[in-house]
This record gives sequence, structure tokens and C-alpha cells, in this order.
Amino acid sequence: MQLTIREVLALPVMAAGRPRVIGGRDHLDRPVRWVHISDLTDLTDLLEGGELVLTTGLPLSGGARQASAYLTMLAEQDVAGLVIELGTHLKAAPDYLGTLADSLRLPVAVLSATIRFIEVTQQVHRLIVADQYDEVEFARTTHEVFTSLNIARASTTDIVTRAAQTLGAPLVLEDLSRHVLAFCAVDTPTAQLLYQWAERSRLHASADTPTSGSATGSATGSAWSAVPVGVGSERWGRLVLPARTPNASRARMVLERAAQSLQLHRMIQQERDALVVHAHGGLLDDLRGGRINDGAEALARASALGLTPSTHYVPLSVRVPGRPDTDALTQGEVDRRLLTAVRQAVAAAGQSAIVSIRREGTVSAILSCPPKGADSALSAVCGGLRERLTGRGGTDGWAAGTAPASPSLIAAAQGITEAEHVADVGLTMPETNRLYRSTDVRLRGLVALLRNDHRVQAFAETELGRLLDHDARTGDNLLTLLRTHLDCAGSKTQTARLTGLSRPTLYSRLRTIERILDVSLESAESRTSLHTALMIIDAR
Repeated sequence: MQLTIREVLALPVMAAGRPRVIGGRDHLDRPVRWVHISDLTDLTDLLEGGELVLTTGLPLSGGARQASAYLTMLAEQDVAGLVIELGTHLKAAPDYLGTLADSLRLPVAVLSATIRFIEVTQQVHRLIVADQYDEVEFARTTHEVFTSLNIARASTTDIVTRAAQTLGAPLVLEDLSRHVLAFCAVDTPTAQLLYQWAERSRLHASADTPTSGSATGSATGSAWSAVPVGVGSERWGRLVLPARTPNASRARMVLERAAQSLQLHRMIQQERDALVVHAHGGLLDDLRGGRINDGAEALARASALGLTPSTHYVPLSVRVPGRPDTDALTQGEVDRRLLTAVRQAVAAAGQSAIVSIRREGTVSAILSCPPKGADSALSAVCGGLRERLTGRGGTDGWAAGTAPASPSLIAAAQGITEAEHVADVGLTMPETNRLYRSTDVRLRGLVALLRNDHRVQAFAETELGRLLDHDARTGDNLLTLLRTHLDCAGSKTQTARLTGLSRPTLYSRLRTIERILDVSLESAESRTSLHTALMIIDAR
């Protein structure tokens, strides 16, 4: 860390001259790059900026005009400051000198006693060189630390923890949604560090250099420093230092090296995951395609991919809705996020599975059932999915489907077809973000299977087409009223309570629906036909 004007004036060799600051007092924390001794009036070609100039006062002995030209020249050369030794050429500092120094924002100090300038330069330069050596040594050590972490294939948490320990300050790795991926609190209470993290992080979205304040302060008074993690358009997170640091350059160096290690770890992990995912998908294809008929071979291949052998196995399929305007790249990212969420949920539940992307928006798996049975395993995995998928960007709800567990891995793989169908139907159910079984979907499941048949579509159009046309022309939204009435099993009392309509208004609108559709809503068969047509429309 570079010496400042204030620190140089406090050195014993300088303090012996009884220094007194007469101007530029607000800029005493300016760093000193070097010390230059000169009595020349023009140092234009001799300075590079950041020097502390020592003089016996000769350039200032010619009066106010000469002093003004000299100080202006120093300010234009961006020197750190000026120290004047009184006695030889200048008996006392004139009053205008301090005012001139303040206007130029140039720290100026005078020495009342004679000192040896050469001793000042020796001591300051020795400290500067020592500081530079410390910086080089710190950079070398930092390089070795993160190189060792890279070679050891350290985890994300290990990298963040080591960086935080190097800085002696808390560190947080967040994703682009401000969710905390990893952190090391050091001596800060975790609850304090992560309190309303997303909100506080957004206030410092452009933080790149530390300022002043505390880690839990407001936007205008906190010491935040951050570097992006990722390359170019592939940036995927930020490494944030939410604390004051005494050395900004060292903090920046550690953050950047840690970010590089995190990116390298992610690239290696993605490559490894791609190979694993490909292997899982190949095994599922072979099992479902009948290319593996031997149960022992199936179990051996699955065990080699990490599936724990058990007495029963259960199929699971997780589905997210597609978006018509989604391009291939965006859909691929959605599928990868879904795959990651399923794999993480399985691991967090303490289970093992063969997991693969089956088609757009669908990830299927075969879970190894624990001793407590399939229900406990599925419940734990779906609980993890709720944490990882519900309300997250890129998904508009999700549904999971399953089929009966089987003692045979091959039979469980054949059940994936049923699980995928149930998950597909689950997206059309009133309640999403949950697990469905065949017994849950019933008629809606049949409708989902037949929804692309032109005869089924013609049936729905015959039943509801005229009402849809009426709503499109008038904006009455009678279809919603009909849906509510059918959900209430034809009870006008229940419909009035749910819609908030008065009885006369409700009766009038129901008669309008009957007139448009030319049916009686009092007939159970009519309500069944209309309800089925609504399911067909919902399944499109």
C-alpha cells in the first residue's frame, strides 16, 4: 500500500524538521510514488506525476508571481505535494502561498528546522520498494493459492472460502437473479451477512471499487466491491465483497483470480456433466427401446452411473410448459435448468437416479426407492423441485408425473411413458407445481391423450364454439362463468357466491349461455359434455 503525504510527514526523519502544512490540507492522503529533490524553477521534463518534491525554497524566493508560476507548474505535472525547507532562501512562508496551494489543491508543507533531504529520499524509497516487494509477493502467493485450487478441482464453496480467508473479509457468490450460490462469512454472523441479500445486492449492481461504510449499510454508505463471473455474454454470476477493505488493489486481485477459478470450475463441471447426461440418456434409451433385456446387465450399467441398487425402482417425469415464441437456444437453456433442478433435488433428498432430458421441457428419471418406499422418495424430490423451480425465471409452473414402482429396472423404464403422460396432463390441471399419479388425472388424462385428434377438436368446437365466438365479439367472458358453474356441479347458489353476482344477474347470464349453446344447464349430461369440451380446450 503506497505511502501518503500524511504518512511521509509523520516519518521520524521528516518530523525532525517540524513540518507544518500551510496549504492543500484536504489532499494529504494523496499517494507518494517517489521523492524528488530540486531547486529548479521548471521541472516539466523531470517529473512523471506522483512525486513529493523537496526544495530549499529557491524557486519561491522571487515573489508572488514566481511562486504562482512554480506551484502551477507542479500542479500541472500532477505532483503529490511540495515540502519547503525554510532558512536558506526563504525565511518564512508568505501568506499568499497557502491560499495559492489551496486553490491548486496541492499539499504544501514547510520545515522550520534543517534536515538532510538525502535521508528522506532513502527512507521513503526504501519503504516504497518494500511495499512494491510485498505487492509482488502477495500476487505470487495469490497465484499459487488459486493454481493449487484449480489443480485440486476445488468446489465452488472451497474457492469462495479460500478467497474470503485471503482477504480476511466475508465473500458472497451470487447468480444473475441475486440468489446466493456460495458464501463465506469469516467473522460476520451469517444472518447479518445474508439479511435481505437480494435487495441489498441490487442496490450495488454496479459496485466495482470499495468505498466507505459497513457491510450492512445503505446504498450510499457501504463498502461493496464486486467482479463478474463468466466470460462475455456467458456471464453467470458476481463475486461480491460486502465489506470495507484496507487495500483495494489486493482485494481486486483476489476477486479476479477467484472469479477465474470459479469459471474454470464451472467449465470443467459442465463438460463432465455433459458426458454424464449423455450416458444417462443412452441408458434410458436402451432400456426403453428393448436393447437391454437382461436385468443384471441393466443394473450393472445403472450402478456404474451412480444408481444405488434397491428392491424397487420408480419412474418420474417433470414437465414445464413450452412457450410458442421460444427459440432453440432459449429452450435449450430452459431444458438444462430443468435437468439441473431435477438432479439437485434428487441429490438433496439423499436419493440416486438415472436422469435425462427426454424432449423439450421434459426431464425423466428412474429413482432407486429407499427402504421406506417410493412415496417418501418422490415426496422428498418434489419438495426439492418446489424450492428450485417454483417462481424461478424460465418456468411458468411445472408438474411431475409418476407410475407404479417396480422391482425390475427394465419395467420401471417402460413406466416412463406413463409418467410422462401424467406429467403432461398435470400441466393442464388447476393446480400445478406438484406430483400427479394416473389416479389424479382420470378423464383429463384421456382428453390429453386424444387432444390432437381432429374428431375430439371438432367435438369441442361444436360444444363451445358459439360461446367462444360470442365472447370474442362482445367481451362478455361468459366462458369463465360457465367454467365456474360447471365446477360447482350446476349449483347456482355456489356459483353466485364464487362470482359475487346477484341472483337476477346470474340467472340472466346463465339463460344467455343456454340460449347461445342451445342446451339446458339443468341436464347432467349437458354439463358433462360441456365440462369435457372445456378440458379439451385447456389441453390444447
